[in-house]
Amino acid sequence: MLFVYTVKAGETLATIAQAWGISATKLQELNETEGQALTPGINLLLPGPPATLVHHTVGAGDTLTILAQRYGIPERAVAAANGLSITAELEIGQILFVPMLIRKKRLAEVNGYLIPSGTVADEEIVRESEPMTFATVFNYHVNETGGIVPLPASQALAAMQQLAVDPLLCVTNFDGTNFNSDLAHQILASADLRAAVIASARATLAKEGYRGINIDFEHMHPADRPLYNALIKELRDAMHQDGYSLSIAMGPKTSDDPTASWMGAFDYATLGATVDFLMLMTYEWGWVGGPPMAVAPIDQVRAVLAYATSVIPAEKILMGIPTYGYNWTLPDNPNNLASGISPKRAQNLAIEKGATVRFHPMSASPMFHYYAGRVEHEVWYEDAKSLMAKFHLVYEMGLRGVSFWVLGQPFPQLWPLVADTFAVKKV
Repeated sequence: MLFVYTVKAGETLATIAQAWGISATKLQELNETEGQALTPGINLLLPGPPATLVHHTVGAGDTLTILAQRYGIPERAVAAANGLSITAELEIGQILFVPMLIRKKRLAEVNGYLIPSGTVADEEIVRESEPMTFATVFNYHVNETGGIVPLPASQALAAMQQLAVDPLLCVTNFDGTNFNSDLAHQILASADLRAAVIASARATLAKEGYRGINIDFEHMHPADRPLYNALIKELRDAMHQDGYSLSIAMGPKTSDDPTASWMGAFDYATLGATVDFLMLMTYEWGWVGGPPMAVAPIDQVRAVLAYATSVIPAEKILMGIPTYGYNWTLPDNPNNLASGISPKRAQNLAIEKGATVRFHPMSASPMFHYYAGRVEHEVWYEDAKSLMAKFHLVYEMGLRGVSFWVLGQPFPQLWPLVADTFAVKKV
């Protein structure tokens, strides 16, 4: 049972633990902070009743007391989730994230993508990533003959079997460097090559013990849209004949333009009607080559889901959630690529640098600035609060569940929150 607490200036693990009547050791273990020191704005998990976070824009007459009565929670919890004192006065237009108690956990499916190393580390990652319904092994890529290039995944698969996590085989058009548009076209445009991919998939599924196939073709030519639809229908028929599931990963969009670069190939309505379920890649707005911003801003995620659920049954959709952030050096320029950063490292870097973390209200994402010598850095990442806000969308929009990209990133609050928020389905 968990809830979120935003640290205020001057607070430490010891003072928070004393104020809430919990163990400082337990608090540190739950959040994996380094030492007792904290920094303003970081979001911790504390023991408490399970809840999601709902976006609330303060209106005329709103007070912490009124919000507590409206949402059926203590004033103290509203204040704690927003880094406010219990006597704080609210301003009209102020955006708060208010805890909404979970009265009955939603049955949901949880997927995580795993890039296998072929070592014992794969087993450790799977064991640490629980509870899950599926784990999707990325990426078995197709070659020019329709064959599927194998991966060293035996240790990961063994761990999944022991934990009753269904393994999915992820097939891509990745060529070792990029998602290859021309390779995808070569496969899609040939009935013989499509048949070869299906035959290769069947053989790999049977040999390695996968329970379904996940197709992640990206950067396809927009004109290949009907050909991609055809491949997915052919795969669906073959997989169902053999008792396997068929899912796909799709890029995010908020409307349908069949000519749009790389998104045009995704025919949401047709694909949604064909597959058993799908993973929406609702992340990478903030990316290594772009300007500093949230990786998965909730306003953008919500817009994609609003469109997707208008043409695809919500019960087929797994919302994509990133398990990482990015660290940019400033000033940003096109040649200045960001570096990836795990949520645990981001949290502890903020503490180490004494940086104040700010929770951006529109994107529902934490960020901070710090200096390394004379070089300024800007970091955006995911944390307990951003997760709880995204998890609320599963309840609000009736989604099938969530899909994490990617397993293995240190994120101490992630799996306790998954277990606390959902009744995770095991197939």
